[in-house]
Amino acid sequence: MTALFQKMLGADFDLLPEPVRRFHTLERELFTGGRADIVAPSSSLGARLLSLVAGLPAPGAQVETHVRFSPLPGGREYWRRDFAGRRYQSVMEEARDGRLIEHFGPFDLYFDLAATREGLRWSLSEWRFLKIPLPAMSKPSIECFEGAAGDRFTFDIDVVFPLIGKIVHYGGALSETPATAPIMVYDGVCLLCDGSVRYALDHEITPSIRFVAIQSEEGHDLARRNGVDPDQPDTFLFMENGRVMKKSEALFALARQLRGPARFAVLARILPRIVSDVLYGTIARNRYRLFGRKAECAPDPAQRHRFVLPDGAGNR
Repeated sequence: MTALFQKMLGADFDLLPEPVRRFHTLERELFTGGRADIVAPSSSLGARLLSLVAGLPAPGAQVETHVRFSPLPGGREYWRRDFAGRRYQSVMEEARDGRLIEHFGPFDLYFDLAATREGLRWSLSEWRFLKIPLPAMSKPSIECFEGAAGDRFTFDIDVVFPLIGKIVHYGGALSETPATAPIMVYDGVCLLCDGSVRYALDHEITPSIRFVAIQSEEGHDLARRNGVDPDQPDTFLFMENGRVMKKSEALFALARQLRGPARFAVLARILPRIVSDVLYGTIARNRYRLFGRKAECAPDPAQRHRFVLPDGAGNR
């Protein structure tokens, strides 16, 4: 199957530097990591709010950066960025007129692509909200350039909004990393936790998450190393890009991996962290009484390769 950018660029795809071609030839999920320098020149309230709502990276030098590129059915691609914990994601596909569409929440960004031997340039030509075209005078200037530094993939992105000014400019380099799929360490005998895992399996944007029952040897070890009592866990753990999240932060991180109504859980981030953690803790402490428990971890046999379970668990 021809990857999205190969199909769109045709023969011009071969002009691109090798690292750019490699990152856009998605035959499997690609995990990458590197560093980025991020500048946000405008200090206005509008600029700060826009960056926060969109999840754009916060200013900093040599910020730890991870990007996950995932092929989706229908020739689409899912990109998930993580800049030192500031995350945003989008879905790419080809428009009927040959432009690239980036679906970014309720917005659709239409880009013109130009391939040269130096790299790939993206230029925003139109934007829409809920599929409705927005006035040209409101269109931000978004210029992206992908290139190469040795065998590394480089990127440079500049975002400027009318009236507000430059929102952010960031650039850096990425290299392919070993598969760093997110890990969910959960209570394997809790019916609420079991239901959450099954829901996640059915609604993942990409089949990436690895599930580890806390009752397993690996689950015990991960829990202890991260300050959770494996015999009386008060939270599940969600691990991604070297970060370990607990309680409500773990819940929001899981929700960002899912499609459908679960994604709206992240709206609860408007609550102070202490409040969302108290709400989470109240349910966690009463989960067995409210939802019940089971004798063993027993996932669908077709999904067992996604799980780490206690010895003998799930074998029927």
